[in-house]
Amino acid sequence: MELKDYFRLLVKRGWIIVLAVIIATAGALLAARLQTPVYRSTIYLNVWPGRLEWGLQQTIKGIMRNYAGIIRSRQTAEQVIARLGLAMSPDELKANMKVSSIESDFLIQIDVDHADPLIARDIAQATAEIFVEQITAKMLDQDKRDRVEVGIRDYALPGTLHRPKWKINALAGAMLGLLAGLLISLTLEWLQSDTIRTGEDVERHVGVSLVGVVPIAPPGAGAGRPRS
Repeated sequence: MELKDYFRLLVKRGWIIVLAVIIATAGALLAARLQTPVYRSTIYLNVWPGRLEWGLQQTIKGIMRNYAGIIRSRQTAEQVIARLGLAMSPDELKANMKVSSIESDFLIQIDVDHADPLIARDIAQATAEIFVEQITAKMLDQDKRDRVEVGIRDYALPGTLHRPKWKINALAGAMLGLLAGLLISLTLEWLQSDTIRTGEDVERHVGVSLVGVVPIAPPGAGAGRPRS
Protein backbone atom coordinates (compact mmCIF):
# COMPACT_ATOMS: atom_id res chain seq x y z
CA MET A 1 0.00 0.00 0.00
CA GLU A 2 1.17 3.50 -0.84
CA LEU A 3 1.13 6.42 1.55
CA LYS A 4 -2.04 7.81 0.02
CA ASP A 5 -3.71 4.43 0.52
CA TYR A 6 -2.94 4.54 4.24
CA PHE A 7 -4.29 8.09 4.41
CA ARG A 8 -7.45 7.01 2.61
CA LEU A 9 -7.76 4.10 5.03
CA LEU A 10 -7.52 6.42 8.04
CA VAL A 11 -10.12 8.76 6.60
CA LYS A 12 -12.44 5.94 5.66
CA ARG A 13 -12.15 3.72 8.72
CA GLY A 14 -10.82 6.14 11.33
CA TRP A 15 -14.07 5.83 13.25
CA ILE A 16 -13.33 2.14 13.82
CA ILE A 17 -9.93 2.94 15.32
CA VAL A 18 -11.35 5.68 17.54
CA LEU A 19 -14.17 3.41 18.72
CA ALA A 20 -11.75 0.58 19.49
CA VAL A 21 -9.54 2.93 21.53
CA ILE A 22 -12.53 4.20 23.52
CA ILE A 23 -13.86 0.70 24.22
CA ALA A 24 -10.45 -0.71 25.22
CA THR A 25 -9.65 2.27 27.46
CA ALA A 26 -13.04 2.05 29.16
CA GLY A 27 -12.57 -1.69 29.66
CA ALA A 28 -9.14 -1.18 31.22
CA LEU A 29 -10.48 1.45 33.60
CA LEU A 30 -13.44 -0.76 34.51
CA ALA A 31 -11.11 -3.67 35.24
CA ALA A 32 -9.00 -1.40 37.45
CA ARG A 33 -12.16 -0.23 39.20
CA LEU A 34 -13.12 -3.81 40.03
CA GLN A 35 -9.72 -4.55 41.58
CA THR A 36 -9.25 -4.33 45.32
CA PRO A 37 -6.98 -1.34 46.03
CA VAL A 38 -3.61 -2.27 47.49
CA TYR A 39 -1.60 0.24 49.53
CA ARG A 40 2.16 0.17 50.10
CA SER A 41 4.03 1.44 53.15
CA THR A 42 7.82 1.75 53.08
CA ILE A 43 10.38 2.04 55.85
CA TYR A 44 14.18 2.27 55.71
CA LEU A 45 16.82 0.87 58.05
CA ASN A 46 20.27 2.43 58.38
CA VAL A 47 23.11 -0.08 58.57
CA TRP A 48 26.53 1.30 59.51
CA PRO A 49 29.81 -0.06 60.91
CA GLY A 50 31.22 0.62 64.34
CA ARG A 51 34.24 2.26 62.72
CA LEU A 52 34.89 3.86 59.35
CA GLU A 53 37.09 1.27 57.74
CA TRP A 54 36.89 0.27 54.09
CA GLY A 55 37.23 -3.45 54.76
CA LEU A 56 34.49 -3.42 57.40
CA GLN A 57 32.24 -1.45 55.08
CA GLN A 58 32.64 -4.05 52.34
CA THR A 59 31.85 -6.79 54.84
CA ILE A 60 28.67 -4.99 55.86
CA LYS A 61 27.52 -4.80 52.23
CA GLY A 62 27.62 -8.58 52.13
CA ILE A 63 25.89 -8.89 55.49
CA MET A 64 23.05 -6.63 54.33
CA ARG A 65 21.83 -9.25 51.87
CA ASN A 66 21.69 -11.74 54.71
CA TYR A 67 19.84 -9.20 56.85
CA ALA A 68 17.23 -8.79 54.10
CA GLY A 69 16.63 -12.55 54.17
CA ILE A 70 16.26 -12.57 57.96
CA ILE A 71 13.73 -9.73 57.85
CA ARG A 72 11.60 -11.69 55.39
CA SER A 73 11.95 -14.99 57.25
CA ARG A 74 9.08 -16.99 58.72
CA GLN A 75 10.41 -16.40 62.24
CA THR A 76 10.26 -12.62 61.86
CA ALA A 77 6.81 -12.87 60.27
CA GLU A 78 5.53 -14.89 63.23
CA GLN A 79 6.83 -12.27 65.67
CA VAL A 80 5.19 -9.44 63.71
CA ILE A 81 1.86 -11.29 63.63
CA ALA A 82 2.02 -11.98 67.37
CA ARG A 83 2.94 -8.38 68.22
CA LEU A 84 0.14 -6.86 66.12
CA GLY A 85 -2.43 -9.62 66.65
CA LEU A 86 -2.95 -10.06 62.92
CA ALA A 87 -5.35 -12.64 61.51
CA MET A 88 -3.00 -13.94 58.80
CA SER A 89 -0.42 -16.66 58.32
CA PRO A 90 3.33 -16.03 58.09
CA ASP A 91 3.25 -17.04 54.43
CA GLU A 92 0.56 -14.45 53.70
CA LEU A 93 2.59 -11.75 55.40
CA LYS A 94 5.76 -12.75 53.54
CA ALA A 95 3.90 -12.73 50.21
CA ASN A 96 2.98 -9.09 50.77
CA MET A 97 6.44 -7.96 51.88
CA LYS A 98 9.45 -7.01 49.80
CA VAL A 99 12.88 -6.39 51.35
CA SER A 100 15.76 -4.88 49.35
CA SER A 101 19.29 -4.00 50.36
CA ILE A 102 20.59 -0.70 48.97
CA GLU A 103 24.28 -1.36 49.48
CA SER A 104 25.52 1.91 48.01
CA ASP A 105 23.68 3.87 50.72
CA PHE A 106 23.89 1.25 53.51
CA LEU A 107 20.11 1.04 53.62
CA ILE A 108 17.58 -1.77 53.84
CA GLN A 109 14.19 -0.99 52.30
CA ILE A 110 11.07 -2.76 53.58
CA ASP A 111 7.90 -2.53 51.46
CA VAL A 112 4.61 -3.88 52.80
CA ASP A 113 1.42 -4.17 50.72
CA HIS A 114 -2.06 -4.42 52.23
CA ALA A 115 -5.64 -3.49 51.45
CA ASP A 116 -5.66 -1.29 54.58
CA PRO A 117 -3.06 1.53 54.46
CA LEU A 118 -2.85 1.66 58.27
CA ILE A 119 -2.21 -2.06 58.60
CA ALA A 120 0.48 -1.80 55.92
CA ARG A 121 2.12 0.94 58.02
CA ASP A 122 1.87 -1.07 61.24
CA ILE A 123 3.41 -4.18 59.67
CA ALA A 124 6.30 -2.20 58.19
CA GLN A 125 6.97 -0.43 61.49
CA ALA A 126 6.74 -3.59 63.61
CA THR A 127 8.98 -5.54 61.22
CA ALA A 128 11.65 -2.85 61.40
CA GLU A 129 11.46 -2.57 65.19
CA ILE A 130 11.68 -6.33 65.74
CA PHE A 131 14.73 -6.64 63.50
CA VAL A 132 16.49 -3.69 65.15
CA GLU A 133 15.86 -5.27 68.56
CA GLN A 134 17.33 -8.58 67.37
CA ILE A 135 20.50 -7.02 65.94
CA THR A 136 20.98 -4.71 68.94
CA ALA A 137 20.80 -7.65 71.34
CA LYS A 138 23.15 -9.70 69.20
CA MET A 139 25.77 -6.95 68.98
CA LEU A 140 26.05 -6.56 72.75
CA ASP A 141 28.53 -9.44 72.79
CA GLN A 142 30.68 -7.87 70.07
CA ASP A 143 33.54 -5.43 70.50
CA LYS A 144 32.31 -1.89 69.89
CA ARG A 145 34.76 -1.45 67.03
CA ASP A 146 33.39 -4.54 65.25
CA ARG A 147 29.70 -3.88 65.82
CA VAL A 148 27.15 -3.38 63.08
CA GLU A 149 24.53 -0.90 64.14
CA VAL A 150 21.03 -0.93 62.67
CA GLY A 151 18.47 1.81 63.21
CA ILE A 152 15.22 3.06 61.76
CA ARG A 153 15.71 6.09 59.51
CA ASP A 154 12.09 7.35 59.60
CA TYR A 155 8.87 5.99 61.00
CA ALA A 156 6.58 4.28 58.52
CA LEU A 157 3.69 6.29 57.12
CA PRO A 158 0.22 5.06 56.10
CA GLY A 159 0.43 3.22 52.81
CA THR A 160 -0.13 5.00 49.51
CA LEU A 161 -2.02 3.48 46.59
CA HIS A 162 0.21 0.93 44.88
CA ARG A 163 -2.27 -0.70 42.55
CA PRO A 164 -4.26 -0.41 40.44
CA LYS A 165 -2.30 2.24 38.57
CA TRP A 166 -5.01 4.14 36.73
CA LYS A 167 -2.81 6.02 34.27
CA ILE A 168 -0.83 2.95 33.25
CA ASN A 169 -4.00 0.88 32.83
CA ALA A 170 -5.64 3.59 30.72
CA LEU A 171 -2.55 3.96 28.53
CA ALA A 172 -2.25 0.20 28.07
CA GLY A 173 -5.94 -0.02 27.15
CA ALA A 174 -5.61 2.82 24.65
CA MET A 175 -2.59 1.20 22.98
CA LEU A 176 -4.37 -2.15 22.79
CA GLY A 177 -7.44 -0.46 21.30
CA LEU A 178 -5.29 1.35 18.75
CA LEU A 179 -3.66 -1.88 17.62
CA ALA A 180 -7.00 -3.68 17.50
CA GLY A 181 -8.58 -0.85 15.52
CA LEU A 182 -5.75 -0.82 12.99
CA LEU A 183 -5.92 -4.60 12.64
CA ILE A 184 -9.67 -4.55 12.06
CA SER A 185 -9.37 -1.73 9.53
CA LEU A 186 -6.60 -3.48 7.58
CA THR A 187 -8.55 -6.75 7.63
CA LEU A 188 -11.69 -5.09 6.25
CA GLU A 189 -9.63 -3.33 3.61
CA TRP A 190 -8.01 -6.60 2.59
CA LEU A 191 -11.39 -8.37 2.36
CA GLN A 192 -12.68 -5.63 0.05
CA SER A 193 -9.50 -5.24 -1.95
CA ASP A 194 -10.92 -7.20 -4.94
CA THR A 195 -14.10 -5.13 -5.10
CA ILE A 196 -14.06 -2.47 -7.86
CA ARG A 197 -15.94 0.64 -6.81
CA THR A 198 -14.11 3.59 -8.32
CA GLY A 199 -12.16 4.54 -11.43
CA GLU A 200 -8.94 4.34 -9.43
CA ASP A 201 -9.79 0.72 -8.58
CA VAL A 202 -10.17 -0.06 -12.31
CA GLU A 203 -6.83 1.53 -13.14
CA ARG A 204 -5.14 -0.34 -10.31
CA HIS A 205 -6.51 -3.74 -11.38
CA VAL A 206 -6.24 -3.35 -15.16
CA GLY A 207 -3.01 -1.39 -15.21
CA VAL A 208 -4.09 1.15 -17.85
CA SER A 209 -5.45 4.67 -17.65
CA LEU A 210 -9.21 5.06 -17.58
CA VAL A 211 -10.52 7.00 -20.63
CA GLY A 212 -14.11 7.54 -19.58
CA VAL A 213 -16.90 6.41 -17.36
CA VAL A 214 -20.47 5.70 -18.37
CA PRO A 215 -22.72 7.64 -15.99
CA ILE A 216 -25.50 5.84 -14.19
CA ALA A 217 -28.92 7.12 -15.22
CA PRO A 218 -31.01 8.30 -12.30
CA PRO A 219 -34.17 6.30 -11.52
CA GLY A 220 -37.09 7.24 -13.77
CA ALA A 221 -34.91 9.12 -16.26
CA GLY A 222 -36.48 7.31 -19.22
CA ALA A 223 -40.07 7.32 -18.01
CA GLY A 224 -41.20 10.27 -20.12
CA ARG A 225 -39.46 9.18 -23.36
CA PRO A 226 -42.03 8.59 -26.19
CA ARG A 227 -42.30 5.11 -27.59
CA SER A 228 -41.65 4.60 -31.31
